[in-house]
Amino acid sequence: MPDVRNGLVHALGLVAPPIATGIGYYVVGLASLLLTRGGLGIATIWPPSGILFAVLLIVPRRRAGWHIAAVALASLGANLGSGTALFVSIGFTVANITGSALAAWLVRAHGRSGVSFTELTGMIRFCMAALMGTMVSATIAVVVSPATSANFWVSWFSPDLVGALVVTPLILIGYDAFKNRLVPWRKAAPRIVTVLGLVALVSALSFGQSNYPLLFLPMLAVIIAAFSLGSLGAAGGVLIVAVIGSAAVSLGISPLSLIHADALKQSLFLQFYLLTLLGAALPIAALLATRARIARRLSDKMRLLQLAESAAHFGHWRFDIATQTVSWSPEVFRIYGVDPDIMPSLDGVIRGFHAEDRAAVTAIIERSIEHRAAFQFNARLVQPGGEICHVYSRGEIDHNADDSSFGLFGIIQDITVQVAHEAAIEHARIRAEEAARAATVMAETDQLTGIANRRRTHLVLEQAISLSRRLGGPLSVAIFDVDHFKRVNDTWGHQAGDEVLKRIATDAEGELRNGDMVGRFGGEEFVIVLPDATAQVALLVAERVRIAIEAGGSNPCVTISIGVAELTNGEAGDALLRRADQALYVAKAEGRNTLRLAA
Repeated sequence: MPDVRNGLVHALGLVAPPIATGIGYYVVGLASLLLTRGGLGIATIWPPSGILFAVLLIVPRRRAGWHIAAVALASLGANLGSGTALFVSIGFTVANITGSALAAWLVRAHGRSGVSFTELTGMIRFCMAALMGTMVSATIAVVVSPATSANFWVSWFSPDLVGALVVTPLILIGYDAFKNRLVPWRKAAPRIVTVLGLVALVSALSFGQSNYPLLFLPMLAVIIAAFSLGSLGAAGGVLIVAVIGSAAVSLGISPLSLIHADALKQSLFLQFYLLTLLGAALPIAALLATRARIARRLSDKMRLLQLAESAAHFGHWRFDIATQTVSWSPEVFRIYGVDPDIMPSLDGVIRGFHAEDRAAVTAIIERSIEHRAAFQFNARLVQPGGEICHVYSRGEIDHNADDSSFGLFGIIQDITVQVAHEAAIEHARIRAEEAARAATVMAETDQLTGIANRRRTHLVLEQAISLSRRLGGPLSVAIFDVDHFKRVNDTWGHQAGDEVLKRIATDAEGELRNGDMVGRFGGEEFVIVLPDATAQVALLVAERVRIAIEAGGSNPCVTISIGVAELTNGEAGDALLRRADQALYVAKAEGRNTLRLAA
């Protein structure tokens, strides 16, 4: 049972809209004939053409056939009911449907978005489609009508065109507003009723008498409606004027009776009047809609700009050269820390900078104005409370489009946090470098004596060998150790031995040349690297070291034995050290407290 009920609801949903279209077409058509027929049977406006035109633009194309069929039955019934012959009734029905269908097809050829009453191109496209459709409709009607005359063609064409141009926009605008909820109907209903009621009242007063030509008053009322309600007011106002004007003409009491012309010409005059009214009101509504749309977009962009400025802590400013005035965005006031209600002077802007930065900022701005060039700088601002704010400012020339004057336009950004971060990063970098240097020194320094350790000594020796090979200069090394150092430790203790090693390192460094280096190789063994020294020079330096250590203290007094070797062509560092070590053992074997040169 629920499936059957759902099926019936679905079927009713498919059938009801076309039936409503057919009934509406029939009722409005019949009312138009009753209200607008003049003495010669000439209709001023034919709203049914506008109804079908609007319906074909609204419904999906797959459903358009049902609405056309409903309108065909309604049109055929209306014509037959008015006494028109069957063949002619069929022809008139074909004419009515063909005109509206052709107009809808021409509009849809550009897409549904081609129907627009807020843009000039959309309005022109719609009017041209309505014009073409009504011309075709009138031509078909003349062909099938017994009265094949120019007057008949005009009497068919002009009411159809007015109906399409007046009724269709109103239906489309109302449909879009209702479907897309563009109008808050509950809140807007009183205003809509009031405005359109004013149009109806003015129209009734103007058309309800035939003594004074007051047709300018409805036009004024419709323009007011366009200003107040937009496109809805323009189209609705014109339709109200059309209905009241047509009724007044049919009753013979309108100001048109002041025109000494037949009914056809009076009808044409009223139609021209309505088209002029629509042509004045719709563009005004379109311009107002465009202005409102631009204002909304500008408002949205300004809101987003202020949000972006607040999030990024930057603002924009402009300096007018001619008037010497400055304008700021809200964020600039926050950066300066001043009241946003008080617009600053140029002097106040400059005084806001730190005393040490003022001269530089002034010079940059003056140079930019003189050369009409862009600029940028970092400076410090002093806020009223004394807080220092670091800022980045960038500006460029802003030409005035109206004359040859120009100004400066730019941004200013609070970079206090960034400067603090950069300072922290720099401080951390310095500390890291110091720590790295300290670690390097610790890694390459003998902890007891404070001179180079074995690792550092090897590195210096390799560098010296590389330089010697590149420049062709001599290089020598000397290896020495303490004579009978075990006896010193056994007799005086290890602490005394350590003090001896410290004293030896200090005394040895004191006898070296500039560029020489002594390092502790391990235990009581030391190595001296002597760049740019021949064996003879190395022997002289080594002898000075031996003498200084022998005379360098007592309790205990120690001596050293030294082996010296000069680098030979192509010799490696390890080989050079081995030769010097062999010379050391020779010195020890030959009595100690002496030095020997390696073979």
